[in-house]
Amino acid sequence: MLDSQNYRQVQVKQQSLSGFSMQPKAAFNDIVQGALLWRVWLSLSWQEFVSTYRRSLIGVFWVMLSFAAFVFIKLTIFSSLLGADDVRYYDAYLVIGFFMWVYSQQVIMTAPDTFVSASGWIRSEALPLSTYIYKMVMREIYNLLFTFVVVIVALMYLQYPVDIKALYAVPAILFLLLNAFAIKLLLGIIGARVRDISHLVKAIMLPMMFLTPIFWMPSQMPNLMKVLWWNPLFHAIEIFRAPILDGTFPTESWIFMGVVFAIVSVSGFLLFSRLRQRIVFWF
Repeated sequence: MLDSQNYRQVQVKQQSLSGFSMQPKAAFNDIVQGALLWRVWLSLSWQEFVSTYRRSLIGVFWVMLSFAAFVFIKLTIFSSLLGADDVRYYDAYLVIGFFMWVYSQQVIMTAPDTFVSASGWIRSEALPLSTYIYKMVMREIYNLLFTFVVVIVALMYLQYPVDIKALYAVPAILFLLLNAFAIKLLLGIIGARVRDISHLVKAIMLPMMFLTPIFWMPSQMPNLMKVLWWNPLFHAIEIFRAPILDGTFPTESWIFMGVVFAIVSVSGFLLFSRLRQRIVFWF
């Protein structure tokens, strides 16, 4: 038998779990506490990353090799098909664009499975839920760093001139990492509740690769770009590509991405504030 005090505590707990009350302070604390556990998510992310290539001869360098092979094939095919006036410019355009597309694709396609893939940990360990978001973001940073080596080598091979204004790409990549956290927070919660979201996102990303200026330039399809300008993936790539390629700061793309980040992060935080305690019951 429960005494009256314990009974009231159980009732309060059950009401908090069954209701939809907003708990922004608890959600914010979860994100902060997860960040403070950086040793945990650094270790988990690295273990997951290297386990993919365990017992292979070159290990994690397969990331670089596979990306380099894709870049070489795409340069060979699309450079000859599109017949750009400045072949060197187009090749650099494709390399940088495809590099950012691969990263963006990984961020978005894995986002709905953020909490689902960690369901065993969530059920057994009392860690902040944001820990698993940091882990996923960090794992994709490893891929980003390895593939960026290929981009540097490609630009050197192409002898493409890069000036000091290319440093505008540094805040862009830091911003995209914050954006990755927001995307995984939002889609991770939705994907944990509605499993079809994962399949829907993967189905959407394939046509989006061709609807994003990666293999073609906006100047080649001006009428189409009037519509595709609203594609967030175009601006996500542009804030990184434009400084390196043209030495410019793409103000319009930054404003667009700032608005997108605000919408995604606020939506994700509101969902996290309301549903954080219920996620564990969805597995």
